[in-house]
Amino acid sequence: MSKYLVVGAGKSGVAAANFLVARGEEVSITDSSPHPDVPNPLDERVRRFFGYQDEAALNGATTVIVSPGVPLTIPLLQRAASRTIPVIGEIELAYRYLQGTIIAVTGSNGKSTTTALIGEILKIAGRQPIVAGNIGQPLIASLDLEKARTYVVELSSFQLETVDAFRANVALLLNVTPDHMDRYPTFDAYAAAKYRIFRNQQSGDTAIVNATDRRSEQRQAASMARMWRFSAAERVAEGAYLDGEELVLWVGGEERRIPRSSLKIAGLANVENALASWLAARAVGVDDMAVQIAFGTFPGLPHRMVLVRERDGVRYVNDSKGTNVDATLKSLEGFAPSSVLLILGGKDKAGEFERMRELVAEKTRAVITIGKAADRISSALEGAATIVPMGDLEHAVTWASEHAKAGDTVLLSPACASFDQFKNFEHRGAVFEELVRKL
Repeated sequence: MSKYLVVGAGKSGVAAANFLVARGEEVSITDSSPHPDVPNPLDERVRRFFGYQDEAALNGATTVIVSPGVPLTIPLLQRAASRTIPVIGEIELAYRYLQGTIIAVTGSNGKSTTTALIGEILKIAGRQPIVAGNIGQPLIASLDLEKARTYVVELSSFQLETVDAFRANVALLLNVTPDHMDRYPTFDAYAAAKYRIFRNQQSGDTAIVNATDRRSEQRQAASMARMWRFSAAERVAEGAYLDGEELVLWVGGEERRIPRSSLKIAGLANVENALASWLAARAVGVDDMAVQIAFGTFPGLPHRMVLVRERDGVRYVNDSKGTNVDATLKSLEGFAPSSVLLILGGKDKAGEFERMRELVAEKTRAVITIGKAADRISSALEGAATIVPMGDLEHAVTWASEHAKAGDTVLLSPACASFDQFKNFEHRGAVFEELVRKL
């Protein structure tokens, strides 16, 4: 019998502990909080170390499973490394039991939409995919242990830090822009975590990268996988691109076209997501008809540019999934000049808010700040926009409703994490929608 120590009692940690103990393994779990908000029932056979992360928990441990929210730099994990105890994540653990094909998706922005869209394409094609990882349920809780399946797995940089043997048959890196700079010492360190998605790929595998991201191409080139590119800005020699009002796939000398108007989700960022999804589908042998059907039926994800309601000519849009600067910039691009009352703020991930100045000056009438990052946002955007500090979401929505005029959009796109005032971005978005409906 192996002995496992799970570090972090979040969703993936609890799922990993339950999975292992159900297979007769000896499992302990530790969390720095004395009363962690355990999202799912924890098997009573799992030994608990809550409120402290003492080195004694490592005694006898043969493997440590670390939750993605836990930095690898904490003393307990450093001590495990010094004892040469393997430290892996839930994704790596799941891979050891998984049968089938893996389509793995990462990127600073767009990965949830792309993962879900690929899942929808495969579903229409009759593939019965399992969509899991950073979206929905943890991969370890979604495994089909009876037969081979196609898994579409969204992976964050945190999850990729702790993969080892994990191999993606199809790996998508959508983009790499600054994010989570509160956790990584440099942008290069963050990018290096993303590049691990190509780790262990072989000659029969496929790597799909954004044609504008030359660094990703260079890092992937070290692997033996074939590389396909996608772009909404330029033609590509082997891959998919936007040509006027048509999405084009050009692979192996064969061309296929789908009208952009077939795509239900709006915005140039979603064109890129669609192009990448089309390539992933082609890589696993799905026909273009299933792709076009999915493009026309997929409505997008909750909390990503969702129109909540229109009231007195004012549109209220929930983009709570905009958790970093680049996501918010992408969302702002599609609005008319001086038409947005933008709600920004939350837990600061060391985002470069200064990069927002030009677009904020063009698109907004006011920036309403909330959360812990409010002061830094105000400082970064001073002079570029009217700054209205409101502290929390309730006061922000109230102020916006009182000052918006017909033709305006009140946009929640915080460019920050939600953990200062909410459980997650879904909770933040749900609260926003509830407040808006009550107006």
